[in-house]
Amino acid sequence: MTGGPVHDLAIIGAGAAGLMAAAEAARLGLDVRVLEGQKEPGLKILISGGGRCNVTNARVSEKDYAAGCAHTLRHVLGTASPRAMVAFFEAHGAPLALQETGEFFSADDKARTVRDALVRAVRENGGRIDCGHRVNTIVTQDGSFNIVGHDFVITARAVIIATGGLSYPATGSDGAGYRLAQAFGHNIIPTHPALVPFIASTDTFGNISGITLPVRLSLWAEERKLRSVEGPLLFTHEGFSGPAPMEMSGYWLAAREKHGCAVRVDFLPDIKPDDTDFFLRPALAARSVKNILTALLPERLVVVLLGAAGVDAQRPAGQLTRDERKAILSALRAFALPLKDVAGYARAEVTSGGVDLKELKGATLASRLQEGLYFAGEVLDVNGRIGGFNLHWAWASGIAAARAVAKYLKGKP
Repeated sequence: MTGGPVHDLAIIGAGAAGLMAAAEAARLGLDVRVLEGQKEPGLKILISGGGRCNVTNARVSEKDYAAGCAHTLRHVLGTASPRAMVAFFEAHGAPLALQETGEFFSADDKARTVRDALVRAVRENGGRIDCGHRVNTIVTQDGSFNIVGHDFVITARAVIIATGGLSYPATGSDGAGYRLAQAFGHNIIPTHPALVPFIASTDTFGNISGITLPVRLSLWAEERKLRSVEGPLLFTHEGFSGPAPMEMSGYWLAAREKHGCAVRVDFLPDIKPDDTDFFLRPALAARSVKNILTALLPERLVVVLLGAAGVDAQRPAGQLTRDERKAILSALRAFALPLKDVAGYARAEVTSGGVDLKELKGATLASRLQEGLYFAGEVLDVNGRIGGFNLHWAWASGIAAARAVAKYLKGKP
């Protein structure tokens, strides 16, 4: 089918996982060729962290991820520690800066510096990156793989599929990796956007767009609390964004068909529930409820919450009825967000779902269905929290797959 050279390894996708896999494989002495459909490598890296690139987090653990197989996740994460990743990027010209949040960003606040370091790491050890090479099919022949595109056929002894998911399709993430995996018989766990803003079902909060404050969100379904997250919430003109809502979005999508599914907000996460009745103190009896609450929350938000509670904002605290106090407390501590949907893949940072981890050989990320086939990155059924965790998964899985390929080829005639 082809008379060209037979490479040791072909990597489909020059995103974070693909480039890291290529860098590691080339370092280990493999003849590596990376095939990327876009005009340049690492486009999604360039927009990560708001263009600053949150490379990793000082506190990475399996608890920071949702994955189809905890065993595989744990062992892959053990392949590359945050400290090792910091050392890698510094060694290749991209020093990182630690933030109070535990995140490591590019020290110069430029994601391009991180992307360029990866490309440099691939090429300095002889790896080749071919952009504008969109792969259509992969065919096995005589123990090797023929990777077929519109006007090329490349042969390799092993393949890593690292094409990403469906998030940010403008960067080239179009689900191609799922189709390639399915052609070899792999199951794809149903996908949906994750780390994505919410769209509101009403305009209740429309006039407070731009307000950000710390909250605690809880997901409820079938009268059970399924999950709780804390962090900033940003009110937008169309709904709710910020770390807390974005982290909750994927879980809400997975649960929203269940009876009674709701995301509730505690607007006072740092105040103990027993201390919430502060507006009942005798010294505050003559003051309006609005006046008291604006000492804790933005005035525009207070007006909206009191309106939702059905309480006159100017009502003196000392005149509140028991039912009014209960309604105010519910609005402050368990307000149900009016949710319509999420913003979709175009604004999702990651994709939930993907290639079933149970069909892979543990930490090697090797296919159980096709010898010589491996996977890395977002194409797999793994997604992490906001804060550098998803890029860390890309680095760790890329390294794990590359090392497994090197070991596999060493033992193959």
